[in-house]
Amino acid sequence: MSAESPPPQSIVWLASYPKSGNTWLRAMLTHLLDPADRPLDLSDLVGGAVAENRHAFDDICGIDSAEFSYAELLPYRSIFHHHLALENPHPCFVKTHDMLVADDRAAPMFPAAASAAVIYLVRDPRDVAVSFAHHAVANIETTIERMADSSAMLNQWPDRISPFLPVRLGSWSDHVESWTGQNDIPLLLLRYEDMLADPVASLGRVTAIAGLDVTPAQCAAAVEATSFERLQSIERATGFVEKPANAPRFFRAGKSGGWRDVLTPNQVERIVSDHRATMERCDYRTDFGTTISR
Repeated sequence: MSAESPPPQSIVWLASYPKSGNTWLRAMLTHLLDPADRPLDLSDLVGGAVAENRHAFDDICGIDSAEFSYAELLPYRSIFHHHLALENPHPCFVKTHDMLVADDRAAPMFPAAASAAVIYLVRDPRDVAVSFAHHAVANIETTIERMADSSAMLNQWPDRISPFLPVRLGSWSDHVESWTGQNDIPLLLLRYEDMLADPVASLGRVTAIAGLDVTPAQCAAAVEATSFERLQSIERATGFVEKPANAPRFFRAGKSGGWRDVLTPNQVERIVSDHRATMERCDYRTDFGTTISR
C-alpha cells in the first residue's frame, strides 16, 4: 500500500500513559455513539487497540512484523494509520499508549495528515503508580522504576510474540512531554482529576474537539451510564476482555489522591524526584511532605 495520497484527517487519538482514564473515556464515548436503547457492552468499546492489532497490521502492510524491530516498524505504522484514516469516517477514535516518537528518518508514526485531533489524558503519577501496580500485578517499587525507565515497552517479551504490536512507553514524563509538546496535531490536554471533578464538562470538551454534535444532556446521560459503580457491575456480570488475565479486576477504584493511603514517603519522594518538572507543568503539587497519611 502507498501513503502518497493524503488521507482524510479522520483519526482522533485517545492517547495516555496506562491507567490514566482512557478506558473510562472510551466507555462514555461508546454510550454517546451507540443507539440510546443499547446496553453498554464492554467488549465493544470505541477506540480499541486497532492501531496495535498485529494481524490487521501485517495484512495491510504485507509484512511479518515479528521480524522487525520497533524502530523498523515506524514507517509501516505510519502507512497503517493512513489506511485507518482512509477506511473510517471522522471521528475515528483510536486508543494508543505509545509515546509520540520523533524519527527524522521515517514518516511520522502518527501522521498529521491522518489525524483530526489528539485527546491526551494525564493523571497524577503517584496515583498512576498505585493503579498500574494493581493492573500489572506488580509491586509498587518495580512500578515506580518502570515509570522512570526511558526504554520501557509494552507487548514485548523475549520468549513469545504478542498479538499486539510493541508499544514504547518511555518514562511517564517522556510520555507526557512527547504528546503535549507536539504542534502538528490539534491537542486537548485532559487531566483525569478534572474528569472526576466535572465529568460532564470534560466530556463536552472532548466532543467539541472531536467534532461531535451532542448536547450537555447527552453528555450527562453518558456520564451517569458509565459511573465506576456501573462499570464495575458490568465487569462482574460479563467480564472485560481488556483485563489482564492475572488481575482480579480492571475497574478498581476510579478516584484521585488514593496514593496518600498507599505510598510511603520514600516512594512519593522518588516519584516526585523523577517527574517533578512534568508534574508541575500539569499542575500537580509536589510539596508532598505534609500530604501523606501513612
